Amino acid sequence: MRKIEISSLRPGMVLSSAIYNSRGEELLRAGKQLTDTYIQQLLKQGVTVVWVDGAQIGQQVNDVIKWQTRLAAVNQVRNILVNAKESGRLVIEPQTLYNTVGEFTEQLLNNKNLIFNLVDLRSQDDYTFAHSVNVCTLALMTGITLGYSREELEVLGVGALLHDLGKVKIPDEILNKPGALTSEEFGIMKKHTILGYELIRNAENIGEIQALMALQHHENYDGSGYPAGIQSDRIHEYSQVVAIADRFDAITANRVYRKAFPPHEAFEMCLAAGNYYVKENVAKAFMYNIAAYPAGTLVELNNGMIGVSVDTPKGYSLYPLVRIFYNNQYKPVTKQYDLPLFEKPGLCVLKVLQDSLGYKSKELHLRD
Repeated sequence: MRKIEISSLRPGMVLSSAIYNSRGEELLRAGKQLTDTYIQQLLKQGVTVVWVDGAQIGQQVNDVIKWQTRLAAVNQVRNILVNAKESGRLVIEPQTLYNTVGEFTEQLLNNKNLIFNLVDLRSQDDYTFAHSVNVCTLALMTGITLGYSREELEVLGVGALLHDLGKVKIPDEILNKPGALTSEEFGIMKKHTILGYELIRNAENIGEIQALMALQHHENYDGSGYPAGIQSDRIHEYSQVVAIADRFDAITANRVYRKAFPPHEAFEMCLAAGNYYVKENVAKAFMYNIAAYPAGTLVELNNGMIGVSVDTPKGYSLYPLVRIFYNNQYKPVTKQYDLPLFEKPGLCVLKVLQDSLGYKSKELHLRD
């Protein structure tokens, strides 16, 4: 099984995992052989990556949050934001959000050894909803690494779910513009931080700290952010946690105005964020939980071997366990084997290979 971008799918490939839309409805079951029609349907649904049969990685890839829990949260956020857009105010029962965050926290604490492998439930139509849930997941993982208590994690998680609330008051033509924003449009876009702050502050039973996360999640540690240009410890630590989670998830998403950055490039960008976007300990805690090469990524090592990332231990984000199937002469190995880069000083991933590798890719899909 390996992960493949939708643009690289070909008729005849077989799905190794079922595909669901953002409402939890099964689009295609596991084991279904793809046709041109199916591929076009997936494109229309906004699906960006799928799992197909190929080089066996020998284990199911587990996400840190069950997909059912994640989808329920996406729908919850959708309802909150749609209602806020229609009514112009935030009307919610806070306990329902705390229950959702509590369930996320419980699953994360029960899966402490699992690293974040990017699972994309986002389509262009529901980007903000799924993005908010991804940011919540990443923020909670970071908070756990920073040693936050359960109560602190609840506050952080609810703020993360609501961090982009102010976008409900931004015109859709700006939010969904396919090209670059003008300076005037960007000025309007930046107001979503203040608008979100006001919506949360005026809601019942939601605290000031959650409002601050909406206000400050685009502030930078060096003072170069917005809306106030504050810096250093004037930015609440929870806001910094949400900020780096927001940045990573945003740049790994396909948007109407640009393609997604692959996880390893997004990782490098966030790696440089310490004491620039956020303080260094927050950046380190965040990166501790991220797989730069998520399971199923086709990679070439610096010794010329080719394989698929199988797993990544926490704290070794750049050094996954790789299943080798080509030697450094680009010849298939007699028997595939696992190479733990985290135990091999000097060995590392040289580059990520796309599925347009010609004969290598074709042979990979045939070798089960």
